[in-house]
Amino acid sequence: MNKLNSTFLMVISGLVILVLGFGAGFFYKTFQVSPQLEKSMALIKTLSSKTVLSTVAYGQVSEITGNDITLSYNGDNIKISMTENSPVYSFVNDSSGNPVQKKVDFKQIKIGDSLNITIKLLPDGQIQSQSALILVSR
Repeated sequence: MNKLNSTFLMVISGLVILVLGFGAGFFYKTFQVSPQLEKSMALIKTLSSKTVLSTVAYGQVSEITGNDITLSYNGDNIKISMTENSPVYSFVNDSSGNPVQKKVDFKQIKIGDSLNITIKLLPDGQIQSQSALILVSR
């Protein structure tokens, strides 16, 4: 009986140590920040800094829902919400036939148009539109 109790105690002790080791490893890995996450956070911090004024998203308009425009280019898509105060520009010909940039209404944007949308990455990772330029209208 003493040998049985000793074996039973060793098995239980082994299981407890195994569970504690698993739990410690799980919590260590859960609270450890991955290198990829650190890189992403550093990139967001850099691109949302005041030294990076804006960047440009380019593509063809594949969808328009309210103020949201989806641009597609080479299989990639990005959805950008245009703010109320984000101007939209297009090229029109002046009286002598030369193309000039002119402010137009948001409703001028059509599916199939090629656009440049100037965007700013905010510190929380959200994208904010600055302006849109219709390059080729369909």
